[in-house]
Formats: sequence, structure tokens, C-alpha cells
Amino acid sequence: MITAVTSWKGTPKAIELLIEGSRVSAEIHKEMGAKNPRLLRATTGDDMQTAHYHLDFDSHAEYGSFTDAMISSEWWKEQIIEAVGEAYPELQYINTVVYHDCLSL
Repeated sequence: MITAVTSWKGTPKAIELLIEGSRVSAEIHKEMGAKNPRLLRATTGDDMQTAHYHLDFDSHAEYGSFTDAMISSEWWKEQIIEAVGEAYPELQYINTVVYHDCLSL
């Protein structure tokens, strides 16, 4: 199992908008081959302004196909790039890290 985690940091209002946008994005991501989309954020502690969007894939090849489909889509070019740009600096992309589930070997 491969899990891609994209992390975002933002103001409380920006994180709420990210939550709304993630609900829409989750369905689109599923259509592109992602599994189990979810947005996680802390409910206690020092990390209240960070959210982590997780997508699962059965293999690196599936993740690669998903990434190709997403980046070449009009949705990505017209909606996501524009929305993220408009939200800056209240919402900031931190990074995307791809993890391999070592226990599923």
C-alpha cells in the first residue's frame, strides 16, 4: 500500500475552506484512481493550523498514473492551481510525502 500525504498550513478560515474543497476533490481523486481520500487535522495540541490530505494506492505505478491524470486534467489547471494561488498566504502548501506501508510486504 502506498499513501500520499499532502500537508497544508493555514488560518482557521482557510482550513475550513480546505475542508470544503477536499470534499469535492475526494470524488474527483477517486475517479482518477485514488482510494480512501481523507483530510486529517489535529483537534488538540500545537498543530491546529495544519491539515493532511491522504490518498491510498495499491502500488507506486497506480500513484504515478493518478499523478499523470491529475496534472494533465483541466480541473487541476483551472480550479486547483487558481484556488491555491488565490488562498495564499492564508493557506500554504507544505509538501507531499509518499509513504510505503512496510507491514504489507
